[in-house]
Amino acid sequence: AVVSTQSTGEDGEGDEGEGSLVPECDLASYLTIASTIEVQFDEACTRLIDGYCQAAKSVRYGSGCEMPVNARQTLHLMAGNHARINFRETALDVDAVAALKLYEECLSSHQGYSTVDAPKSTHIKPGEEDEITSEKIDAAMETFYSRVVNFCTTNIPGFVAHSEE
Repeated sequence: AVVSTQSTGEDGEGDEGEGSLVPECDLASYLTIASTIEVQFDEACTRLIDGYCQAAKSVRYGSGCEMPVNARQTLHLMAGNHARINFRETALDVDAVAALKLYEECLSSHQGYSTVDAPKSTHIKPGEEDEITSEKIDAAMETFYSRVVNFCTTNIPGFVAHSEE
């Protein structure tokens, strides 16, 4: 879910020139409700985060760009919070992917390279908002998910993203 900063009028059209924000009381209520949700982690979410941390630690070891000690904890917090803002009580692999993408982008920006070989993100520039679709975002996340799974599979013998139940 995305909290939009653009309000929509009764006619369904946005207040284009004004760029009005979501009323602060609505956003505060949304976040208050979301923050009360107790989140459990499903196996796929935990497996993806733990696999990424294990693989990244081994790849980055001795490079001078080691993984932060609290990486696993940070990623679990991020995935849990992503589930909360989507009003889910269970963090899924999609929450792990969102957390990993943000985390990887931050690390690669700070350290100069991506361990999962993810391309640099192109951020939305003014005037390009209409070109961004949910299909494009979904495709980018699917691609990133595939890169993470490949990264883990390549660097962790026997890694499986989903259990075969």
